[in-house]
Amino acid sequence: MAGKLGLFTLAGFCIVLFQVTCEVGKQISNYSLQYYNQGHYPMPQTVIVITTEVLKLAVTIVRSGFQLPSMKSSNLRGTLKFLLPSLLYAINNNIYYAGLMLVPPPIWLILCSFRTVVTASLYKFVLKQPITPLQFLGALLIVLSIVVAKIGDVFGATTTPAIPPAAFLLAVIASCNSVGAAVYTERLFKKEGENFLEQQFWLYLYGIVVGCGVHIISNSQSPFSGLTGDLSTASSLVQTLLVTALVFGGVGGLVVAAILKRLDNIVKEYSGATANIFTALVSSFLFPERFQFTRYIVMAMMLLFTGIFLYETKKAKKPNAQSSEKESLLPNKPTMVNTEVA
Repeated sequence: MAGKLGLFTLAGFCIVLFQVTCEVGKQISNYSLQYYNQGHYPMPQTVIVITTEVLKLAVTIVRSGFQLPSMKSSNLRGTLKFLLPSLLYAINNNIYYAGLMLVPPPIWLILCSFRTVVTASLYKFVLKQPITPLQFLGALLIVLSIVVAKIGDVFGATTTPAIPPAAFLLAVIASCNSVGAAVYTERLFKKEGENFLEQQFWLYLYGIVVGCGVHIISNSQSPFSGLTGDLSTASSLVQTLLVTALVFGGVGGLVVAAILKRLDNIVKEYSGATANIFTALVSSFLFPERFQFTRYIVMAMMLLFTGIFLYETKKAKKPNAQSSEKESLLPNKPTMVNTEVA
């Protein structure tokens, strides 16, 4: 197995740069879809989610050399375990688009950082994994960053729209779903003797099935009419933004997830934090009436990044070699996860 790359190698730097570019592109293009289209998406968000999953499945099939898994009934029964994470991902992806209707990307990313607290609590109290006091301090700082981000609205320190309570509720639901899906999927992907590309195939295939179910339920009166919305009459800018959002959200996310297996998780999280900064900078220029840098936003980001630093660098020390075999039977040590795949 190839060793992990270092951040300061050319390959490692290119991977991080690629991830940052994809993340910023995804956030800005998805938000721009409704910003430049009179406040609504050019096609139903459920259809956007399904299309993204189709792209991921197509890329996975290409990467596997067009070798499809066995479709025998015995094999299909064993793949039903991918239904649960597919359902959680489908819910989260639709919540993501709903969240961007309420707040700009930088605020949504701050709100969704609550997942770190959920992760720490899950590993500490449910999976009985060690969480250091400094990790808990990091989680508390992340929660404090959410509070500070809201203080500007309370004191009227900004001219941008206030953060609506619904955005907080959606972020909490998304955070809980995100952690649950990540822990469960990690267990599935690390199961011995299973092909990783085949696992991805079933995850995205079931994602399409579940996404279609969500679309039918949310559009029960006419689920098959208006699938393309007003895309045909939308401006060329909006149409281009849709293609860009699908590419960054589908292919970009899938490729980054695959290649970052050779980088430490800490590097991944820091590159994600860097992407948040650039997303905020771009948002302040493109959507000035929706998002502005205030002292409260700057303080919130500083608290957020400090919390990430403490959570990711102050983990419990790894067991010595004598106990490594015993520890290998336990769940992985806690790590902050991000499973937004829209």
